[in-house]
Amino acid sequence: MNFPFDDEFQKIINISGEQNKVIRNEEANSIQLSLDSYSHDIKMEVLRRISFIKWIKPRLKGGLTEKNLKPLLSDASIHLKMKAPCTSTFIAWCNRYRLSGEKVSSLIPQHSQKGNRKLKTSSEFYIAKAINEKYLTRNQCSIIQAFKYYCDLIIIENRSTPTNKIKKISQRTFYNRINALPKYEVALKRYGKRYADINYRKVGKIREATRPLEYVEIDHTPLDLILLDDELEIPLGRPYLTILIDRYSKCIIGYNISFRPPSFESIRHAFCNACLDKSSITQQYPHLKNDWPMAGKIENLVVDNGAEFWSNSLEDSLRPFATNILFNKVGKPWMKPLVEKFFDVLNKELVHSLPGTTRSRVEQLKGYNPKKDAAITFSLFLELFHTWIIDIYHMTPDTRGVSIPYFKWQEGIKNLPPLSFSNEEAQQLLIEFGILNTRTLTIHGISIHNKRYQSDELIEYRKKYGNIKENNLRLKTKTNPSNISYIFVYLPNEARYIKVPCTDGDSYIKNLTLYQHNVISKLTRTKTSLQENKEDQADSRMYIDKRIGKQLEKIQENKKNIGKIKHISKIACYQNIGSHTQKSLQFPTLNDNTKSEYKDRILNNWNEQFDDLEGF
Repeated sequence: MNFPFDDEFQKIINISGEQNKVIRNEEANSIQLSLDSYSHDIKMEVLRRISFIKWIKPRLKGGLTEKNLKPLLSDASIHLKMKAPCTSTFIAWCNRYRLSGEKVSSLIPQHSQKGNRKLKTSSEFYIAKAINEKYLTRNQCSIIQAFKYYCDLIIIENRSTPTNKIKKISQRTFYNRINALPKYEVALKRYGKRYADINYRKVGKIREATRPLEYVEIDHTPLDLILLDDELEIPLGRPYLTILIDRYSKCIIGYNISFRPPSFESIRHAFCNACLDKSSITQQYPHLKNDWPMAGKIENLVVDNGAEFWSNSLEDSLRPFATNILFNKVGKPWMKPLVEKFFDVLNKELVHSLPGTTRSRVEQLKGYNPKKDAAITFSLFLELFHTWIIDIYHMTPDTRGVSIPYFKWQEGIKNLPPLSFSNEEAQQLLIEFGILNTRTLTIHGISIHNKRYQSDELIEYRKKYGNIKENNLRLKTKTNPSNISYIFVYLPNEARYIKVPCTDGDSYIKNLTLYQHNVISKLTRTKTSLQENKEDQADSRMYIDKRIGKQLEKIQENKKNIGKIKHISKIACYQNIGSHTQKSLQFPTLNDNTKSEYKDRILNNWNEQFDDLEGF
């Protein structure tokens, strides 16, 4: 166990001649020493003191008095098998421990600082000041810069002190002081906690696996390689690799390679590949010398905190297969050590040796153009990838030479074989790994992804369980992102899934992926937006409003001059008024007085003369 203690550079110092006192801990952000920095006797004394405090504290009733403490100290001495301090000494320990915020450093024996309190050189304070203010900062100044700052501090101080000038230490001594600092604390101050934890992390926190598929790590990475299209041989870009690795054997049990960013779909493909039988690989690539027998039910899936791993679809899909999802802490990739190491090995042994590699860092290219030199097609890379995984990686001893992944797996499944998927469970896995949504079942079926899905079974289910007024049928749906021509709908009253086809655009939707559909939909909306002329639409709407206004004015004026008109719709029917003729009611050519009388007579008698006729 490590305990924080104050830096030796920040002890109280006395500058001779002027009697200027520098208070301990006056300088901020000092480096602290661990308990291991002290002698064995001091460490044992600190542990003795903390042991007495921890033992007595929960048993103490009342204050820190001799009456209360004396019997407890006696009992503690017997229980701990240590010599008990006197009551006044113990009270002093408790007070220092409490005032320090319960820091173990407060229990360091004071006599450890006895003797010559004068530091080795009178410039010790300025050494600590230069180190803390220059070297131990996120600005990451070099040692030589910190040393120059130290020299400047000494020069300025000596200028104000006519006598007893401070003697500078050499550059080599200054280097030695910095190199003697605890490496973790230096990394923490200069690079931050994440960097320090990665490079100086504690070992032994990872849960060890005792059998195959007990713990499986999963993660994504963009490959340092530009691949070509198989037909057009044009650069497609860098693909993303999703990998699952068994912690017990270090075997690769599943993968997915795609040009789409990491998502639920990439996890879905990789997980299915990991769980199900992979014997077809040797048929696809007959040149392989070994098989790929790794498959079965995963007990614990170790993931990071990416958004795709927090998906409701993922947890809902894994639940029926008894797989626990263990979320890694943010910024702690070493909690998944195998998958991180595998990515590094894959790059060094395969990817970085292929034409078109982008390397891990830009400066490594040195004029090399990956796009121009890319020569590996996607299908060829899949062949090389499978060959490297199955015949090389699985058959290579680990760095310690203790085991070979393939044979470690075989050894593990003999003792504790993982559960495998039956044919029915394999089909269920494909269903469960659909994208989860909830939709309302209406008379039109289910609307999702801007498409409608309907079937006879769904219609009958609505007839049986649906409430038309309340529209109460909220059903769970599963979408196969590789093919949206159908969805799976869960019928809770019957406890089963049914397959429901899409009823929109049969030719368009067939074998269409969800990603392709979303891209096409977005392009369609963009095209429609570009075709839309909003200025012309505004002019047209204004024209409509003006025409309606003029017509209303005309009608209001006519209403003042004419009486009630009956059966006008039948007259319009007779004269075939419509958009195909674009005419108004016609009357014989008469003078104004005769026209008015004729019009009134026709309108008033129309119902009597033609009431039995129907329009066509």
